[in-house]
Amino acid sequence: MSAVVSSATAPSTTGGRGTRPPATVSVLEVVVMCVVAVGLTIGSLVHKLQCAAPGVDFVTATRKACFADTVSLFSSRELASHVFPYVQPLGENGLPPGSLEYPTLSGIWAWLSALPVSSLHGFLVVTALTFVPVVVVTVVALARVAGRRAWFFAATPPLFLYALYNWDLLPVMCTVVAIAVAVWWPAGRSLVWRAVVVGALFGLGGAFKLYPLVFVAPFVLALLVDATASWGDRVRRALGAVAGSVGVVLVANLPFVLINAESWFSVIRYQGIRNIDGATLSVWYYAFQPWSAEDSPAFQHTLNLLATGATAVALLAVLVTGFVLGVRRGRMPWIETSAALLCAYLVANKVDSLQYALWLAPFFVFVRIRSGWVIAYLAANTLLFAGWFRHIYLQAIGTTVRTYADEAMSIGVWAQIVLLPILAVVFLRSRAVDRDDEVSVVHGAPEPQRTPTPSA
Repeated sequence: MSAVVSSATAPSTTGGRGTRPPATVSVLEVVVMCVVAVGLTIGSLVHKLQCAAPGVDFVTATRKACFADTVSLFSSRELASHVFPYVQPLGENGLPPGSLEYPTLSGIWAWLSALPVSSLHGFLVVTALTFVPVVVVTVVALARVAGRRAWFFAATPPLFLYALYNWDLLPVMCTVVAIAVAVWWPAGRSLVWRAVVVGALFGLGGAFKLYPLVFVAPFVLALLVDATASWGDRVRRALGAVAGSVGVVLVANLPFVLINAESWFSVIRYQGIRNIDGATLSVWYYAFQPWSAEDSPAFQHTLNLLATGATAVALLAVLVTGFVLGVRRGRMPWIETSAALLCAYLVANKVDSLQYALWLAPFFVFVRIRSGWVIAYLAANTLLFAGWFRHIYLQAIGTTVRTYADEAMSIGVWAQIVLLPILAVVFLRSRAVDRDDEVSVVHGAPEPQRTPTPSA
């Protein structure tokens, strides 16, 4: 069993065109990728289980760096009580009992994971077990599209550090599968239905965590600027993608709106009024110190407005750039634009949590950027992880002076802040793996014909 390449001419990692020997990836190698990725996921579970041991307090949890949303929200959001989320009257924290401060499907997934158990230990184990197929599907889809570049996701620190940190693997899987479907849609099948399915998958990701919805815009623009299709076909496909994404989002949210609109909206309000503090790890907090560290509602309101406005401008600028490139080429680089949009969002938004590295990792696979950029970002994020938890631990035991942990955290934060806009440009100047037929996994059968990607 081996992987075959149908073209020896492929885009170079710098974004230009170059000729090189075809890459290969075997089925065995894909299996090994999956084993490694699952191993890192189980490793993440073992790491987080340290926080589920009897007698572990906040100081110990931060010293061991095992503190995570999956750990803290099990008790603070009353998951152990098995209350169905998003429909009960609001509690003291402004959220309904049993509800996460995330979109509905993440809350439902957490509720289902908590149903068979009554302890944090059991909850973490069940959550990890449900994530195993998620990780396998993600890795297989990445390998199917990008071959050996899938190692950038399957064997790098984010999977170990953050697989059990939150529920972010779910929107990551939806995003990866959406792109894989767009690239590997069977020849001869309706391209309108491809648009619907891809839009629906992005919508599904958005029902877990909002960010995949952003990728619908470049995909729709790619369909509209496709120079190989008639205007009628372009419009039908674009409408299909929008309908697919909107339809899934409505199905995932409308029942909760009808049952208790106030409780459903509380999640949006919760995130909207969240202060920009040290825990957000964003440029808005660190660039505006010492004022951002003060408890000033007026200044927090101003920071929130600045972050919201800057995020909108950054996203629009990237989208317009991708659209202009698409008009010039007759084919919009929608995967590259999606990667750049994510970078713009992460750097301009009010929050850039540690685990958002998982969001970006698949685009290191899908877009042929130099490995040095990947290593630089992952190193910055890993340093930030280590510095952040050591900083919290030292604070918890009463340390008041600046320490090496603060220095490491500052370097990590500012390295990400600087790297993200650079990566946005690098992504736009590079080429995605859908630009050629570099890799495919063959299961003893002839290589299927690939449908040109949108363009579509």
